[in-house]
Amino acid sequence: MENILYLGGPNIASEIYNKEYANARICGAEKWRKPLAKFLRQPHFIVWDNSDLVTHEVMGGLKNVYAIGAGMVASLTNESATSKSVYFAHCTSEMIFITHLLTEEPEKLAGPLLADTYVTLLKGRNAWYGQMLAKGELSPDMGVNI
Repeated sequence: MENILYLGGPNIASEIYNKEYANARICGAEKWRKPLAKFLRQPHFIVWDNSDLVTHEVMGGLKNVYAIGAGMVASLTNESATSKSVYFAHCTSEMIFITHLLTEEPEKLAGPLLADTYVTLLKGRNAWYGQMLAKGELSPDMGVNI
């Protein structure tokens, strides 16, 4: 665990590349995360650091699952803002509950974790995947890249 780091959103890679304002969080042992966070920081890219690698990794994976569902909800409800907000409320409630189970100081993580979930539900590849699933536009013959 001393040599493992987690780098996560809230961000979309193409937007970082285009130098849009974004931030990320790096988690892991202080000896690595502090200097790496400092190295990565740019005027348009702020990097937070946190020691809680496990909670961030679990939540980083979970938000991708939620994003598939968000894409499906968006597609199946013709982009209903109300339906999408209800789905978001359920996702975030569950994430907050799980965060309280995993860490002693969940309030320090709530902002970055919820922001990462929000951006992934809005524009991430998993949200796109959920939309395509709901529309029936994906099939096994499209290959493993899908």
